[in-house]
Amino acid sequence: MLFDCATTTLTPLIVILIGMGGAGKTQLALEYCRRMKDERRFRAIFWLDASSRNTLYSSMETAAKQLLPDREFGTRDAAVVLVNDVLSSWRERWLLVFDNLDNPEDLVDILSFFPASHCGSILITSRLAGSKELGQSIELDRMEKEEGLQLLLRSSGEDTDEVDAAEEILSLLGNLPLAIDQARAYISKRQLRLRAFLTEYERRKQSVMQETPQFWQYRRMLPGKEKETSLSLFTTWEMSLQLLGVGEHAAELEKVITLFAFFNPFNISEQLFSNDGNRTTSPMLIFKDDGHWNHVKFEDAVVKMQELSLLQFSHCNESEITVSLHSMVSEWLRMRLDKVSQSTFLNAAISHLKRHLRSIGDSDFKTRREGQTHLDIILRGVESFNLGDDILGARVTFGNFYCNQGRHKDAEMMYNRALEGYEKVLESEHTSKPGSPLR
Repeated sequence: MLFDCATTTLTPLIVILIGMGGAGKTQLALEYCRRMKDERRFRAIFWLDASSRNTLYSSMETAAKQLLPDREFGTRDAAVVLVNDVLSSWRERWLLVFDNLDNPEDLVDILSFFPASHCGSILITSRLAGSKELGQSIELDRMEKEEGLQLLLRSSGEDTDEVDAAEEILSLLGNLPLAIDQARAYISKRQLRLRAFLTEYERRKQSVMQETPQFWQYRRMLPGKEKETSLSLFTTWEMSLQLLGVGEHAAELEKVITLFAFFNPFNISEQLFSNDGNRTTSPMLIFKDDGHWNHVKFEDAVVKMQELSLLQFSHCNESEITVSLHSMVSEWLRMRLDKVSQSTFLNAAISHLKRHLRSIGDSDFKTRREGQTHLDIILRGVESFNLGDDILGARVTFGNFYCNQGRHKDAEMMYNRALEGYEKVLESEHTSKPGSPLR
């Protein structure tokens, strides 16, 4: 149980559920509250919307009116003081849930909303990694397979004929609870077989992940809105991007994480960019000082994104880190772009990888293996775009790399594509000269 241990001080027990948008933090907190209500573990449970200062004050006013219906409050702070005073005086156990504590700049004084009581328990949900400093933290990443199957198949009764297809869906969605629930609702609404959903998802995945049912438990009051908004998986991640801030620097960070999405999401080494030249069109240029790579700047940017649960990172050594994205986040970052922007970022990724593969030479197996996984991912994207003459030199580099890795069929394909491209260029130059015969 979350709050079975007792506290001997006037500080309430605090547990924080931390994870990316769509990881199921709010749903887990709701389920815990339902069970505790059924078991009568607390005298009272109050659910507070901590997504902003205004919503938290509004929730506190509601709680105050439930505690003392006849009391009038002259200010919003008076309602907070009343809730704190009443709960601090109780000798029975109580629980406050602060849901969506994602914006610390708006609630730097969050501790002032916590009543002083050894009988109290506070449960917080947050996508902000730094919120773990408030108490005991539990990090949520993805569902276990059995839990995911139970969520996906709950409307199918005892029919488990398509369990294999269900497992494929879980893998495709990265075992994210919100993504699984959206898929379940989509399947139910259209009365699809699970195998048919796999085909449907590949054909129109963006529409699938943006659609929400009319009656949807994932709702939230967004800034500037008068009514609650149904949250899709993509909506929750857009909210995380907005927390990067506003202005030019935030826009630059958004471009950086978008570029990450064009590589293999599970192992993006800083070396991919630090050994590159001064590409004026690359988002990574912001980490160059007088032409030299600034590791500290890069790490600071990555840490900020990790704080919002947009990515994870680990240290390779004192001067190099490796970044990882959830596969669904990577896919979303690409899908939210128009075709022109996708082509631009793909070209930047190709340029970085080309220089990286040239620089690593006969490096250790791990480095070459990582380069190969990035190349395989990028080439899948190349097939969707007509990049033409822009990547002729890269095709030769990629062919050489595949050849050195013993993948001779892939190398031959790269060389043939490069040769076709160079022939077209030469033919174009020849026919464009005055007096050249027409073909």
